[in-house]
Amino acid sequence: LAGASVGNYALFAGGQGDGYVKAVDVYDTDLTRSTPTALSLARYNVAGASVGNYALFAGGYTGSNVNAVDAYDSNLTRTTPTALSTARHTLAGASIGDYALFAGGYRGSYSAVVDAYTAELTRSTPTALSAARSALAGASVGDYALFAGGYTGSYSAVVDAYTTNLTRSTPTALSAARSNLAGASVGDYALFAGGYTGSVTSAVVDAYSNFVSSTYLPITAGS
Repeated sequence: LAGASVGNYALFAGGQGDGYVKAVDVYDTDLTRSTPTALSLARYNVAGASVGNYALFAGGYTGSNVNAVDAYDSNLTRTTPTALSTARHTLAGASIGDYALFAGGYRGSYSAVVDAYTAELTRSTPTALSAARSALAGASVGDYALFAGGYTGSYSAVVDAYTTNLTRSTPTALSAARSNLAGASVGDYALFAGGYTGSVTSAVVDAYSNFVSSTYLPITAGS
């Protein structure tokens, strides 16, 4: 399933249980759970990201690839903005400035597509990823949204960074190529942890700071 936050709520949407799931669970600041309007389509391998007054859930798989996007506002009212430019699953979401970005995924072939949504839920398609891949992870730091790792027939260490103007660069790669990793942000760092390398699971964590002399400064720990 996927998570995203808006206002005083953390939302968890979709997934796979006995079948494809469309339920959304919401937790408020008191950790009270509620269940607002479900997703427009039951699906898993969906991605979440937030922008402005919305938490968005994009793409996924429900027996076929999905291009649907569901947007929840701070009152937990659901709308369905313009769909993704290409239906795909196992994509990644990240937020930066006035944009929620959804990158990569799988649609019968690996995808490099990036869809960007503004706070008004207007969609654009900025420069694609430098390498098409699925099972990547997203996180933000400073003025950058990063998409790291993934799988494209082989395991990837590529990192793509997008600025608040949606300009793309490719900073220092991950210390280990892997897919199905997780991204999160804290303080001055975006962290990418764990994953799968094709033979073993990984304990590696890569930390990226904001740009310093046009170069990311990765910090690795664990192996």
